Order: sequence, then C-alpha cells, then structure tokens
Amino acid sequence: MRTQKLVTPLVLHALKYFDAAARNLSFTRAAAELHVTQGAVSQQIKGLEEQIGARLFVRMTRSLRLTREGSELHRVVNRLLQELELQLQAIQPSLNNKSVAIRSSPSFSMMWLMPRLSGFGRLYPEIEIHLRGELFGMSALKMSAESIDILVLYGQGPDQSNHHASRLMSEYLLPVANNDYLARYPALAQASDFTGHILLHDDSPWENAPPYAEWGEWMRIATQCSDNEVQDFVRHGHQYNLSHLAINAATYGQGMAMARTSLILDELSQGQLQPTVPICVKASAAYFLVINEHVGNKKSVNIFKDWLTEECREFETQRNAILSGIARLV
Repeated sequence: MRTQKLVTPLVLHALKYFDAAARNLSFTRAAAELHVTQGAVSQQIKGLEEQIGARLFVRMTRSLRLTREGSELHRVVNRLLQELELQLQAIQPSLNNKSVAIRSSPSFSMMWLMPRLSGFGRLYPEIEIHLRGELFGMSALKMSAESIDILVLYGQGPDQSNHHASRLMSEYLLPVANNDYLARYPALAQASDFTGHILLHDDSPWENAPPYAEWGEWMRIATQCSDNEVQDFVRHGHQYNLSHLAINAATYGQGMAMARTSLILDELSQGQLQPTVPICVKASAAYFLVINEHVGNKKSVNIFKDWLTEECREFETQRNAILSGIARLV
C-alpha cells in the first residue's frame, strides 16, 4: 500500500498562511500582513487541516487559539521559514553587500557613532548605512528576524555563549557639570558633600543595571566609601532613561551628571562641561560588537566591522591621553 504524500505543493503554499495566522492569532491580521482577504487565509488553513487530518486552531468568537498539534507545527514552520529567508539573503551577494544594518543605544548612536559615519561614507560611498538607536541587545534569533547585521552593546559583557561577540572599547566615568552650576553650588571636599548637589542619573546604563549603578560605581572607587555610605550619598537626584539626556541636563546647568567620557570628549575639550572631581574611574561596563552569525560572509558587514574596530582603537588612545591631562585615571 502506497503511503500518502503529505508535503505537497498545496501544503507548502498554505504554510505561510498558517505561520501568519499562528503568529497573529487572527485570520484578519494575517490577511492584512499577507495582503490577501480574510477568506483566502481561512480557506488555506481549512485546506491544510484537511490535508494533514488535524485541527490546528480553535476558532473562538473574535480570536484564535492554537491546538497542541498547531503549536507543535508552528514551532517547526516558523523556524524553517526564517532559515529559508536567511539562506535566500545569503545567496544574493550583490544586494547584501550594498548595505549594513546596525543597532546600538541611542546615546552611543547620537553622540559617538553618528559624527564618525561621514568618514565611513567617504571611504565606502557604495555602502548604505541602516542605523537603529534602541536600548539594549537582542537575541541571535531576533537579530535574524529583524535583519540586523551588527549590534553595538554597552554593558558588562554579552552572553558568554555568543561566539560572535568581541570587545570594542573600554569606558571611563567622570562626574561633570557646567561652569554656571559649579558657581552656584558648594564645592566637593568630601563624599558627604554629594548630598548637597543635584545628581543626574542614567537609570538604565545597561540591561538590568541596578539603581544608581554608575554613580555608585564611581563613588565606591573614587571615595573608598562603604556600600551603605555610597547608597546614602547617591540615592537622590533626577532620573533619565538615556545617558544623552542626563548629559544634556548637565550642559544646561541642571545638575551634575556621571558621564561616560567617550560620549563627552568634545564637551570637555571645549570647556562646555567641567570635571567636578578630577578622578576618572574605569567602568565595569564596556562596548561590545556582536555580529549576526548568518552574515559572516557579507562583505559590507566585514568592511564596517573592521572600520569600527580601528576607529574605536584610535579613539581609545586619543581619549585616554586627553583624560590623563585633566583627571587622574583609576
């Protein structure tokens, strides 16, 4: 007796409709995503269920729910469709090598990377830059799903299982304010004096950072205070979700920010911001480069990776030389 062949052209065609319906749990939203009618989606799903002899969805009044069989099938189908998309992208070198998609934090994108991209553009005018400024990282699977080639992360290190990550650049922390603020508020003679100042905090310097992380780290090393004393001195002030916002507030005289020196080197050199205590503390966090594992052979990605690595190396040397002239590095 001949076994019925389940994987037919009709089944393969219906799987993309099934994937969209399973992700959206709605025939209506799936139809909008696929630019077809709701009836077309419903008909494809019905035909697929009849072909394989199992119900894939429980139809409710205004929504869908996957059955056990539907959930198991979708796990496989979704993975296979993503792998197929990646493979199709990989065999289009002429298209792929004209662009590079980068994701990094908004502060790093605006204050460090953006001013340097004009130099990259002059060297490689044929490569289009697609830059997204978003907080924190993303899984390898999500990088592939969203077609991100490169992540630039600031933190205490990416997942150790990620073999496509490399360290880009260290960072130093320095408390800064503008001249008007320093003229209005008391000088800092000892650690307890910080309670008399308006502290400006980036409350999410890296993913899952503890409260007051950067001010706390600087205080522990620069003043040799105990953890309890540090918390007493730094648990006040204004909170921001971007380093860029805290630094801007300091530039406008609204308080004292704990700055990542790589982001404010120009402001320090031009005197727009001044160290309130001339001690630079090497941060426990650093900048890391993560490459999408599926684009390792993409020429434009490798060009950008090499350029960024060299740019960071040169900048780190320059930054440390400037900092050592205005503060003590510890």
